[in-house]
Parts: sequence; structure tokens; C-alpha cells
Amino acid sequence: MTLNTSVYVLDEINYKYVWVRANQLIGATEATRFRNEQVKTWQNGEGKPEPGNAWSIGNNAGQGLCALLDIHYRPDAPLRAKDGGCEWYCDPDCEDEHRSRACWLEVSFDTGYGHRDQQGRGCGDLHASLVADLGKWLDERGVRWLWENEFTGEIHSGYERLIDLCTSGFEATAWFRSTVLPAIENGGV
Repeated sequence: MTLNTSVYVLDEINYKYVWVRANQLIGATEATRFRNEQVKTWQNGEGKPEPGNAWSIGNNAGQGLCALLDIHYRPDAPLRAKDGGCEWYCDPDCEDEHRSRACWLEVSFDTGYGHRDQQGRGCGDLHASLVADLGKWLDERGVRWLWENEFTGEIHSGYERLIDLCTSGFEATAWFRSTVLPAIENGGV
């Protein structure tokens, strides 16, 4: 099980700058292997394909990074020009796979629930720190952003609710350590 925290970059900025900064935050180096490829066409708010295919640039797994980084973008265009076909706080039965609001980029940090770094941070603490650091960097450039708490599905602006990631991350880590790991060790999963 993993925690995936998304940051929605609302204003125009070159994805390469965000890619470099986010990689610095997770400890990637020039030797870090990654992929940069086109993905399927996403739908706009009217149920029609957005012009041009979206791209995804992301680090390959298994390199010892604290989080997998993935950024969805379109070269020289917003990732999503219009809000998705569903409301921002969408009904779970909505069939629009990408129902989030219009944004220039979507940045994803993904970390296993069992993560514990040298500072003793679990996945939620780590993600709160990554969001805060990336947010500060975007703020310094006058770029608006939002972030999504995967535990609750809520979208937030700014830093105030980042504590929720820490609390929920602690609960997820405790669940992983007390339920999942013993099941794996006993051959049950």
C-alpha cells in the first residue's frame, strides 16, 4: 500500500523546472533513471479529448528514493484546460478517470505506508514536508497550487491542513506494521 499525494500547479510554469526542484526534494541525482512518455488522451469538462496527448515524466522504481515522483503535463499547454466533468469533490461513482480541476501540471509523490526515513518520518510526515517545500518554491515564483490528501480525498490550498497528512500517515503506518507485515511474514498475503 502506498500514499500518493498530488500537487496541482494552477499557473503556467515549465514542467522541467518543477521536475528538477521536486527531484531535489526527494534526493534524486543526475544518475537517477526516469522515463518521459506520452500517455492516453484525457477528457475535458465536455467529455471530449483535450487537444494533444498528455505526457508523464517520472522516476523509475527501485532506486532508493524516498518517494516516486511523477509529473503529468502537456508541452507548452495546460494539462487540463477546463475543470473535469465532475465536481471538484466528486461523487465516487463518477466515471471520469481524471476528474480534477484545470491545472498546468499534476505532481505526484508516492511512498509506501511502511516508509521510515533516517529522521524517523513516516510516509505522511514525508509527504507533508515535500508538499510544503514544493509549495514554498512555487509561492516564491508567484505560482498558485493546491494539494490533495489521498486519505480524505480533500483538496487544500496552502499549508494549514498538512498536519492531516501526518496524523493519517501515522495511522496508515501503524496499520501497515501491525496488520499487513505480520500477514506477509505468516504467508497470508
